[in-house]
Amino acid sequence: MEQPERAIRLRREELVEIKRLYETVMTFASHGMFYRSGRIMGDRLLRTSGSELAKVREALIKEGWVTDIVFEGDTITAIGSIEASNSDTPTCHMLRGILAKIFEERTGKDVYCHERRCVSKGDDKCVFVIDTEVL
Repeated sequence: MEQPERAIRLRREELVEIKRLYETVMTFASHGMFYRSGRIMGDRLLRTSGSELAKVREALIKEGWVTDIVFEGDTITAIGSIEASNSDTPTCHMLRGILAKIFEERTGKDVYCHERRCVSKGDDKCVFVIDTEVL
């Protein structure tokens, strides 16, 4: 018997605390885990919204990942990332994974998403860059 699709709501504070918990146990390895988790969520987002950037923007805002997001070529600017918290390093690893998956679908190439600026570090917005050559 197939179950109807179900979803849970996770509050921002809960997400931030869960991420901090994983970081205390796994340190930087947790960043890769969150990135890969975001790729899984990106796959679902593609199935439900498609890869047209206007639809992706609507879905990311509706789901609460960001309050706004702007796509300009290989640069993405996010405002109000739900993952932002106080840190010395960028923290939006799940959003990076979602964006990477979206751009892989759009380009047909393997990509990596770097977070160049992050509200967590005191920047005014989060800025991501899509790269087809992983360093």
